[in-house]
Amino acid sequence: MTRYRIVAVMLVLLAGLCLWWAWPAPRQGQVEQRWLPVAPQLLERRLGLVGRIEAAQRVTVAAPFEGVVQALPVQVGERVQAGQTLAVLDTAQLDIQLRQAEAERLKARSAVRSLQAWASGPEVTRALRAQVAARRTLSANQATLAATRRLYEQGIVARLEVENLEQQVSAQAQELASADDELRLTRARGQGEALQIAEMELANAQARHAALLALRARATLVAPFASLVARPVGDGQQPGQLAQAGQLLSQGMPLLALVELERLQVAATVQEGDLGLLHEGMSVQVTGEGFAGQVLPGQVASLGLQAREDEGQGAWFDLLVTLPAQPDLSAQGVRPGMSAQVSVLLYRNEQGIALPAQVLRSDAAGGAYVLFRAHPGEAPRPVPVQLGQSVAQGVEVSGLTAGEVLLPEGQ
Repeated sequence: MTRYRIVAVMLVLLAGLCLWWAWPAPRQGQVEQRWLPVAPQLLERRLGLVGRIEAAQRVTVAAPFEGVVQALPVQVGERVQAGQTLAVLDTAQLDIQLRQAEAERLKARSAVRSLQAWASGPEVTRALRAQVAARRTLSANQATLAATRRLYEQGIVARLEVENLEQQVSAQAQELASADDELRLTRARGQGEALQIAEMELANAQARHAALLALRARATLVAPFASLVARPVGDGQQPGQLAQAGQLLSQGMPLLALVELERLQVAATVQEGDLGLLHEGMSVQVTGEGFAGQVLPGQVASLGLQAREDEGQGAWFDLLVTLPAQPDLSAQGVRPGMSAQVSVLLYRNEQGIALPAQVLRSDAAGGAYVLFRAHPGEAPRPVPVQLGQSVAQGVEVSGLTAGEVLLPEGQ
């Protein structure tokens, strides 16, 4: 039995040796084909810039009125919340102005009310009484003159008495005319321009009083938003001095500055050759050494319309990137003044195909094509492709599906 097994094994070995001897040897110089798998993938084209993080808003807090600083409970570098007290100003001088404005307002209001009720006021009443008295006196003298004339015609009285009464009636008629003019002028003083002037003076007095009240309401200055206390900008755009308690401030004099922390932006520059690739609204990713591991999304907010004057060679333009408001940006290590790398998304295709430039071939007409097969084992066939964007993976092409592309020899 053992002998038969040995014979069978020897026969199998002999058959394998014959097959190996009969198999054709590879031809000298034959090169193995290499294939590159292709499939749809995310394609992006980005432009890298360098910028600096800065606050989206910097506000200078100034004295709303002239006064002495009573208290300044904040310091440079301190973080304050919205509504937190920044400074308290003394209102002694402002209160004097406020009382004067109140007196002027009351006087103007009294004048307007007097003119509005002028028709029934004492001035018109006196003029009206004078007119009535003059008319009554004239009527009485006219009646006496008529009776005296009848007596004169009967020869009872002398002509001199008639002439005296005629002179009295004439004088009384002039007094009545003067009383009529005085009443008309007195009534006119309460209408038209006089009333309009009084109403405008009242409006001015009320506006001054309201403005002073608004200033007094700002005696306690509070932070309008969460921010960082900084020195105000002084002469020559240099940091000034923070106000001190007890210091007399004039109206408009800066006390301190507030740098917003929740809304930041990135100021960068771009060369004129890349300016045509950008437009407002493009998506941006911001990274930096100071906040390693953090990728901040942003958006191109504006592009400079004029080249910068402080750049040495070539034309450079300002680019501003806004970052979404986040209350914890400082907790992430992002602070104004840090350098940042800005990556602007120029192109994006979530289902694109890109090939290395060396796999592209040219036909007789100058068109691009590749040798493609959909599955391993299939014969390659030329497939025309249209070239698109240059991306990190190579050149975007259209006209292909998932499969394999033959690499040129030597690649």
